[in-house]
Amino acid sequence: MIPAISNSQDIPFTFLHFSDTHSHLTGTGTKDANLNYTLGGFSRVATVIYSTRSTDTNVMVFHSGDFFTGDFFFNKYFGVTELILLEKFGIDAIAVGNHEFDLGPQVLYSSLVQGFQNGTVPIVSANLESTGFPALSTYITPYTIKDVNGINFGIFGMTYPDPSSNPYPVIINDSILQIAANTVQVLYGHGCNVIICLSHLGMEYDQSLASIIPGIHIILGGHSHTLTTIPVFIPNPSGFNTIICHPGEFYKNLGKLKFSYSNGNVIFKNYESIFINESIPENQRVKGFIDYYKLGIVQQYGLVYDSVISNAPNDIKITWEDSSSFRDTPAGNLVTDSYRDFSNTQIGITALGLMSENIYAGPVTANDIFRVVPYGFDTATSLDFRLVNFTITGISLKQSLELVFGIAPNDESYFPQTSGLTFNYDITQPVGQRVILSSMKVNDTPFVLTGNYRITVNQGLFGALQQLGIQVTDVDVTAMNEYTALKNFVSGFPILNYVSQGRIKQVTITGITENGNIPDNFKLYDNYPNPFNSSTRILFSLNKPAYITISVYDITGRKLSSVIEGRFTTGTHSVYFSSNSISTGIYFYSLTADGKVIETKRMAVIK
Repeated sequence: MIPAISNSQDIPFTFLHFSDTHSHLTGTGTKDANLNYTLGGFSRVATVIYSTRSTDTNVMVFHSGDFFTGDFFFNKYFGVTELILLEKFGIDAIAVGNHEFDLGPQVLYSSLVQGFQNGTVPIVSANLESTGFPALSTYITPYTIKDVNGINFGIFGMTYPDPSSNPYPVIINDSILQIAANTVQVLYGHGCNVIICLSHLGMEYDQSLASIIPGIHIILGGHSHTLTTIPVFIPNPSGFNTIICHPGEFYKNLGKLKFSYSNGNVIFKNYESIFINESIPENQRVKGFIDYYKLGIVQQYGLVYDSVISNAPNDIKITWEDSSSFRDTPAGNLVTDSYRDFSNTQIGITALGLMSENIYAGPVTANDIFRVVPYGFDTATSLDFRLVNFTITGISLKQSLELVFGIAPNDESYFPQTSGLTFNYDITQPVGQRVILSSMKVNDTPFVLTGNYRITVNQGLFGALQQLGIQVTDVDVTAMNEYTALKNFVSGFPILNYVSQGRIKQVTITGITENGNIPDNFKLYDNYPNPFNSSTRILFSLNKPAYITISVYDITGRKLSSVIEGRFTTGTHSVYFSSNSISTGIYFYSLTADGKVIETKRMAVIK
């Protein structure tokens, strides 16, 4: 039951929101003649907030999580500078992001203590269990309630249970749907009229929340770095459309949602994604505040803002072009080349998820370099991951690539980037047989399964290999940070022009498919619903009889179960998969016809 207030007047509200800011207080993008960034920056965001409050009534401001990790401002101040600014601007609530636990709960707690010296800002996460670190409950609560112009807003947060996060002894509970449903009911029990979810779950999970949990009016989302120029409207079980808005990343855009409340109804008026660029003047007081803290960064790390180390004629992106079969990215090639330049090993490897931001066209500074590879924290240098050298057999290297390619085509954060190693892969092949052995070369020499190879990775990838049980020898954790190796390498290029080269190619083996595409006679469809809670429907179609298997895999490529197995006739068929035996997370399902893998798709479970 959704409560209504007796006042039938149309009461207007404006929400400003941002997410996934990752300590990018100074801006991003290309630079002007004075080496100032032309996009984003909190001094421009401040101008928009001030302006909106002067023209609109009932303005509220929200952050949907991940203000930790990504910039020198974090490595120097651990988010404190951003928290001070958010408090000064009277932000109404902040969600807890998964990256807030990158350095453990003690660092997050210390940052909150220092950032909120003059009071507290509501920080919300309903699925965070802090009994193992109770001090955090001083700042983080499941929800907050705000009375604005007689309307009670119930605002709760949700945090993505990222397996690579470091919250222990805090627990990020993965029973997302149950916790969200219970929290919404509690808020209605407190007389809330409008329910807001500050979600740090990603767009997929947000749509599931909206379609399943009754009573959520608005979801202000983050985590997936999605930018919505218009809201996503999802029919809610309570009979209205839940409004979902995502503001993108790094303060490059600011979401502005306008709606009214009348007779118990939230009435959508307008949504604008405000592009934070040079047309928006900087607030000089805020700029002076940020510049003051920049001095501490320069004192510790050197002239990271004002010293040009190279020039890029084009953006050096961490993503590939969808129209190309090349799956090596310009930034991936650059980063892994820098590994080998330092270590003089045969192969350098990283993953797309271990790089954060492009290098933009124009003068390149050390700050730009750090933002490409900001992950990890080395206590000796206050920089990022160190580089690790090790020896691996050809068999183990092939095995590790196959594990990755069980999931990488569906989750790009796992996708490898290489230097010295080139290969082709075919996602239509069975899991475990996707990397084409005959295509593998190490520095133009054919790859040998019985050989030994010397490889350089960063500590993040090395830890993942250990978790997967990949055997390596002669491990050398160097004193070299990833940032320093990359900066030194880039400094050797007066002109930095990196492109995709085809080091990794997506291909299709002749004879398995026709014309390089999935055969017309077999088709696997997206499951529905997705994400799902208890069960989901999987459809597939055949235009000739075949022996069919549909299998489900976890994110490591481990087969969990066969949904169906048997001979099927021509036509479209459907089966249901139950999630009773698995927990919240990302999974994959594949269709095999007569022994050949036809297609693999991704599905998300949310409980």
